Amino acid sequence: MVNFKRLTVYLLTFLVVSVVVILLVNFRDFDHYLVGQANKNNGKDEIVNKELVFVQLDNHPTATSECQSFTLYRQSIIKLLNTIAEQTRVNNGPKGVVLDFWISSDITEMVGLEAALQQLKTLHVPVYASYNVNAAHESVDLSSIDFNEIEARHATDVYDYDLAGPDTGSLGRCHTLFYAEQTMASYENSIALTAADGTVTEIPSLPFRVAHDLNDSKTLGREVQRRGAIIPYGSISEMQKRTYTFIADSVLQTGTFLPPAGDSSAIDMDKKIIVAGDAKNDVIDIGNGNMPGPYLVTWALSDLLDNFDRLFLPIENLYLIIGQMIAFSLLSVFVYALLFKYVKALQTSPSVIGILSFIAGLLCLYIYYRLMLNFKAVIPAGQTIAAIAVACILSWRFAHKFLVTGVAEGSEKYDVFISYSRAQGEWVMKNVYEPLAALRKPNGDKLNIFFDVKSIGIGEAFTAKYMWAIVDAKCFIPVISEDYYKKNHCKNELDCAIKRWVEKLISIEAIAFSFSAVPEAYNSINFVDITKNPNFMEAITAQLLK
Repeated sequence: MVNFKRLTVYLLTFLVVSVVVILLVNFRDFDHYLVGQANKNNGKDEIVNKELVFVQLDNHPTATSECQSFTLYRQSIIKLLNTIAEQTRVNNGPKGVVLDFWISSDITEMVGLEAALQQLKTLHVPVYASYNVNAAHESVDLSSIDFNEIEARHATDVYDYDLAGPDTGSLGRCHTLFYAEQTMASYENSIALTAADGTVTEIPSLPFRVAHDLNDSKTLGREVQRRGAIIPYGSISEMQKRTYTFIADSVLQTGTFLPPAGDSSAIDMDKKIIVAGDAKNDVIDIGNGNMPGPYLVTWALSDLLDNFDRLFLPIENLYLIIGQMIAFSLLSVFVYALLFKYVKALQTSPSVIGILSFIAGLLCLYIYYRLMLNFKAVIPAGQTIAAIAVACILSWRFAHKFLVTGVAEGSEKYDVFISYSRAQGEWVMKNVYEPLAALRKPNGDKLNIFFDVKSIGIGEAFTAKYMWAIVDAKCFIPVISEDYYKKNHCKNELDCAIKRWVEKLISIEAIAFSFSAVPEAYNSINFVDITKNPNFMEAITAQLLK
């Protein structure tokens, strides 16, 4: 009953400590690292969906003034759209055009831009553009953003009437709010922006909206059930090999596409999705370098179009995560219990068992991690590792208490444990320890004796050492003097041995200086009175050699 109550307390402690650790410790970076590593060498990380064609469009053309630069930038977008429209009339055009640029409310060249967009709309080529929520791509509290302020900076008529978008309040507004990490970027499928009057507008992500509209299968598989996605970084050099560069004509209202270096093939727009952006200047700081933002949009769109054929995604189901934590914690506890029960040599080393159990839990978790990779899933391991650690620590404490009570089976490492008061140290050394040390077993081996001055080193935990030595002993020999039971250590030793004796886990061969020296609670045990039997060691050794 006592052990059941203690076990209940430990289970509740496990739950409380696990919850506290999970709430206080951020495991996101570690889990994202695992996702990044899983996607790093999956054999397909250099491949971009064949439907996508990336076009480099410099949004900072060389100019003598900022005003002229912006004018040339708008003209470049117009000429890009006109060139796509021209080729659409001659050949089959693209499925859609994705502009990784946001369109500000500046009226410079606005008439020409709207005309170019309407031209493609007439040709049934949808055009998508980004909606600038946070240009810095830094962590931001969306609830602190005023939608009206954001809206005032954008060309609302263009987003409302010229760009493709859902038939909702967001119309053509699609965000590219990526949060950059060391190994990947993450984004939300949809974010909510609130206006000053409390009106909430849902803004879908640009990759999600384009994939939703233009994916041939008209499904996004698991993405429909996910609130967001992660984008492991691909190879910049590989993307550069696939990048066409648009050169605006200085006279005409069109331009030309330069193929990637080492490639002379003309751009193929037939049923493709054109992604245009400035990968040279639009970059995100990821701590140890810069990552082109337009490439992130392209990789995100590629993953969605592939229906996750190449991407290893993290498991985000809360119930699965909780189940994983409980399962591997219980597994570690089970390993601890098996080692404690059957590897008796380790029973008095509960910390060693705890470390081994933790390693076993990690090994099983790693096997599970590798197994789930076959299903394109990456387990969130940080929380589970913390839960395993908590379970092993509590198992160690539980075993420690179990050892202190003296009811563990023990390894029988010691043949004899000699317990005595230091006041009789010299007498015990000469009359008990030395005769036992000279004794030989029938096979000729010496007795393995626990005698504190010989068995406990300087700096060792004294109490734990002798308590666990009793657990590992076959026979307990207390040398009971008048002051023996008045000493705390001697009292602890005898009490522990008696508990084990009652459970038939140890034998007791007591030596008493007199009958009156034996504690009243234990005067029923068999003991040799040295005042009445001067050959007391013969009786003791006879029992030991049986």
